[in-house]
Amino acid sequence: MQVERIPFTTREAWLAARAQDVTASVAGAILGAHEYTTAFELWALKSGLLAEDPTETPAMRRGRLLEDDALQMLAEDRPTWRVEAGGNVYLRAPAFRIGATPDAYAIDPGRPGRGVVQVKTTSDLVFRRKWRDEAGEIVLPLWIAVQAIVEARLTGASWACVALLVVGHGLDLHVIEIPLHAGIWTRLTEEAPAFWARVASGEPPAADYARDGDTISDLWPPDAAAAPLDLSGDNHLPALLDERETISARAKADKERLDAIKAEITAKLAGATAAQLADGRVITRTLQSRAEHTVKASTFPVIRIKAARKAAA
Repeated sequence: MQVERIPFTTREAWLAARAQDVTASVAGAILGAHEYTTAFELWALKSGLLAEDPTETPAMRRGRLLEDDALQMLAEDRPTWRVEAGGNVYLRAPAFRIGATPDAYAIDPGRPGRGVVQVKTTSDLVFRRKWRDEAGEIVLPLWIAVQAIVEARLTGASWACVALLVVGHGLDLHVIEIPLHAGIWTRLTEEAPAFWARVASGEPPAADYARDGDTISDLWPPDAAAAPLDLSGDNHLPALLDERETISARAKADKERLDAIKAEITAKLAGATAAQLADGRVITRTLQSRAEHTVKASTFPVIRIKAARKAAA
């Protein structure tokens, strides 16, 4: 497999190099296994229908700034390893249009070859909630495993691991080994060309309506100049509208019932700030301050449904 090496010195150059590929960080999306990106969203981005936000998020900034700390801790915790940063080089397999920018490499005298190290950071709260199972064991998200496998393939590494830096009152590093499943890479080399064929043809993959709402809204903003559509042949839309009306009515009724319950609890407390129930639960009602803030003006689409006109008698 041919692998191209593209050196870069700026973030802009790095973004330009990776724009032509499915990168390791989102490769799980084309397998339907990414936590944050769907295949439909990735298709819209790579088709040029939406622009990738170049802004560095707070989480991305945290990861960038703490990467050196994670690698230093890795070197200290694994003193027999030789750890080195990945450097400013973007790697890509042009045959599949898959690319990656490895965080670091490591040499472990206890096993052959060179390893690739994927650095991740998270808060201690998120770590407890999302990275551990009920037994307390660390469970690696599949999309991160896919990322490490792509990096290993493009670098020719013989093993891979994730160095997870957990940020809380202190810094804790967890080293998680990644099995290099050949089947995942095989699936990627099959799915990536099919994905790029969809980009070329303009045919999107199926949207996940539970996750792709923002992408769909961004793709199709209201166009006042567009002519009204005739959707009278769509047999599914009436059922959707009926379901929407039912859920809206139920939500309204639930809101009214919650308000009534709140009022009854307030009356029973009669001004007390705390009360204990027979089952051990404690109710508190205290004053909470909210800082003054100004909501910025914004424009956003709103869906409204007009009732059908009744036929004249």
